[in-house]
Amino acid sequence: MSDDNPQNQPPVYSFQGNSPADELLEIARIHHKEAKELLEHSQQAKAEGREEEAKLLMDLWVAREERAVEFERAARGEGGDPVVNEILDWQEDICETYTPPSLEFFTEEELANSKLPDDLNPPPPGRIDRSLTWLLSKKEQCTRRLLLAVYSFLKYIEGPGGKR
Repeated sequence: MSDDNPQNQPPVYSFQGNSPADELLEIARIHHKEAKELLEHSQQAKAEGREEEAKLLMDLWVAREERAVEFERAARGEGGDPVVNEILDWQEDICETYTPPSLEFFTEEELANSKLPDDLNPPPPGRIDRSLTWLLSKKEQCTRRLLLAVYSFLKYIEGPGGKR
């Protein structure tokens, strides 16, 4: 890649108070605030006897605190951006556990024994379909205009809501 590429160059504009470290510290502050709220809700749930909810909230509190510490480390320059690291970790996991797609959902034996439910089968041909099939078999004797007239008539007889 060339150094002329704008993506490889530092940003031209900077905004006061918005250094990457400040942004990471702000994210860490938000995570700490959320963790504190989770801890309070966990203690409240435990006091009200909702043990499972309290355990879940405590697990979320621990995860949120760990995430806040990661952002603080990144702000001090001790590690990379936690979001980027997480994406790279996911990418590695996906590469390691990748399973190529397969079109074999059913064996041939299962397909041979299968039957469609009645609501998925096509409906039997109605009066119009049978009439048009008969007319088309006699198309040497019928003109296109006659076929359209018969079709319109049959649709009229059948009505807007179905068969009459």
